[in-house]
Amino acid sequence: MGTHYELILNASHDFITLVDRSYRYAFVNASYCKQMGIPRQEIEGKTIAEIWGDDRFNGRIKRHLEECFSGRESHDIDRFRFGDGFRYIHVSYFPYKEGDEITHAMVYSHDITAIKELESKILDFEFKDSTTGLFNRKSFDIVLDMELEKARRSESDKIRAVLFVNLRHFSQINAQYGAAVGDLLLESTAIRIKEALRSSDYVFRFEGKELAILLTTMKKDTDIALVAENIREKATFPYQFKDEIIHIGCNIGVAVSPFDGAEKDDLIQSVLSAMNEARERDLSVVVFNKELYKRSLRKARLKSDIRRALVEEQFTLNFQPISSPQGEIVGAEALIRWTHKELGPISPSEFIPLAEESGDTVMIGRWNLFRVCRYLKSWENFLGSRYVSVNLSAREFTDPGLVEYVEDVLHSEGVHPSRIKLEITETQTMADLEDAVVKIRRLEALGLEVFIDDFGSGYSSLAYLKKLPAKTVKIDKIFVDHVVEDEGDRNFLAGMISMIRSRGKTIVVEGVETLPQVEILKTLGIQKIQGYYFSRPVTPDIFEELLKNNQILPLVI
Repeated sequence: MGTHYELILNASHDFITLVDRSYRYAFVNASYCKQMGIPRQEIEGKTIAEIWGDDRFNGRIKRHLEECFSGRESHDIDRFRFGDGFRYIHVSYFPYKEGDEITHAMVYSHDITAIKELESKILDFEFKDSTTGLFNRKSFDIVLDMELEKARRSESDKIRAVLFVNLRHFSQINAQYGAAVGDLLLESTAIRIKEALRSSDYVFRFEGKELAILLTTMKKDTDIALVAENIREKATFPYQFKDEIIHIGCNIGVAVSPFDGAEKDDLIQSVLSAMNEARERDLSVVVFNKELYKRSLRKARLKSDIRRALVEEQFTLNFQPISSPQGEIVGAEALIRWTHKELGPISPSEFIPLAEESGDTVMIGRWNLFRVCRYLKSWENFLGSRYVSVNLSAREFTDPGLVEYVEDVLHSEGVHPSRIKLEITETQTMADLEDAVVKIRRLEALGLEVFIDDFGSGYSSLAYLKKLPAKTVKIDKIFVDHVVEDEGDRNFLAGMISMIRSRGKTIVVEGVETLPQVEILKTLGIQKIQGYYFSRPVTPDIFEELLKNNQILPLVI
């Protein structure tokens, strides 16, 4: 072996030896000699049996060397005595050729004593989840590092898969049956999943109601979809509790190493992207791909840029008129728009949910209300009895300081409360009906009217309507889309309108796009309409001109 290579090998902290076909040491590096406590000249030229004993050589080492001399690499983890103590060593045997002939085995040994000690600590409380008995997130990090390292060293066993399982409905289960039952079902679900796996695979409680699964020694990546489906079936099989059936749903994200990330952090980011996609779209299983990764990066960037966008005034407002069937403007809905400096226009359907996740909707909502009040003040001389409605997010509506903030803004900007309407969705009110009723009454006491937006899109609209003090209801566009061609939809809409009116409430119909739709709404007595047929959202300058000119919108009857 050349001098240069000897210098390199001797500088390594790992143990590197070269063994010939007669099982004699042809070369040992400095680290090996130091750990053994034997000079090099007393090792090189001797057989492995002479150094480690016949039992160890014949019982463990020889078969790996024979496999290596046959042309296949081999790996083993064993406990060896070095000096006065024992060390856990990961040993890799690689065929070493001179020309076309395998003449030696290159034996690369890596001390993993620290890792093995940590493996044993997994049994301790620090490394286990007390609720499920599963290994916890700390254990997941350790074991994933170990498995990825094994995969890197192997030629034939390189595939590892990570699955994140988001278990659903546990909030409702805890609320209805108690946390003790929820914990019991979580533990049982984890056991079911574990039963669906091989002994070489791992299940961890990653955090909350999310489980992490590590699949090892996969023959091909196509097997993973079958495993994921098996896990889904196990996790979602219903439980019986007393006389009731409890269903647990799940969303599974999958990422495969080395294709979706050879390093731990990259692989975890990939599988998180897949799980979040499955959760947001309510899909059973999502396998990571490059497009998903790009969407994940975009999402992360937008979420981090929202606050900067507020400071740099990248947000603007558009106004969509609300009119009579004859096209007379009675008000408008303020709609926020974001033009990103590098990415261009960002749809509200994309950035509002991100702001909700990051907790920035309260800040955006306050900016929105403040800007609307500024516009209303500047339009005071030609506004007449018209108003502007402002949407409140779920976080804004549940903010304890909402009423006080609204009052302060109206007072500081000198805007009469009748100019502002606040829109909340019916699903927001259903989250905590009693609190919603109290808050709506407090806002109305200030002189503000509250609209119930997207009415009909929730699951308990009719039952809750009677209890809500809000005086105006906006009917969702889904009830208008097919009223022209579908008699059943027309009759359903007519019934809904009659029911809302019987509660003494005013109606605004959203999403009106055609003249025939308007004609039908006229026959049903609707007086306030919003939709593209009359006007798309317009800039503040254009809306100001519409107000100044008392503009009749495209529909003139």
